[in-house]
Amino acid sequence: MSAEKSDPQDAGFFRCPVQADQSKAVIRVGHRKAMAMVQETSIDGFTVLVPPKYGSVLKVGRPWLLEYQGARIEVHPQWFFNSPDGRVQMGLRRMRDLTPPEPIRRSLLLRYAGRRYEDPSYSAAVFGGFVLALFTLMALPGLGDSLGTANRIQSAVRWLLNGLNHSINQLM
Repeated sequence: MSAEKSDPQDAGFFRCPVQADQSKAVIRVGHRKAMAMVQETSIDGFTVLVPPKYGSVLKVGRPWLLEYQGARIEVHPQWFFNSPDGRVQMGLRRMRDLTPPEPIRRSLLLRYAGRRYEDPSYSAAVFGGFVLALFTLMALPGLGDSLGTANRIQSAVRWLLNGLNHSINQLM
């Protein structure tokens, strides 16, 4: 491992220090893994510290995978610094996120009615049907009379039908 200079573009990004209790990470190179501590994060990558016993695991030229806080990120080593105590500080550039997405939760309607209801417009149709059924119940003579809504809904429907009838008669 050799010490290289940092990329000049790194200076443009804000680096956030990571608290020690949230710094545990694993670097995977092939089937081997190395424990690491993330010291800083930024939009373009990470600064990590690796104990001396894992220095032989980290081979340049193969893809690296950083597992940190539930995320799986493909990284590329940019620079190394060997400290006097044997630990290795590295700058890792973020290449791509390999974290599997969370599974999509299925609705109750999909479970019982089939896959055709995956489209979100069906939930609007179901809601519209529910509102129409509710108004129909409130307009029924028995239930609507006891609630006091039957006369109002029936007169609103008559007004709407008379308005449509008048508009159609004007067109003809």
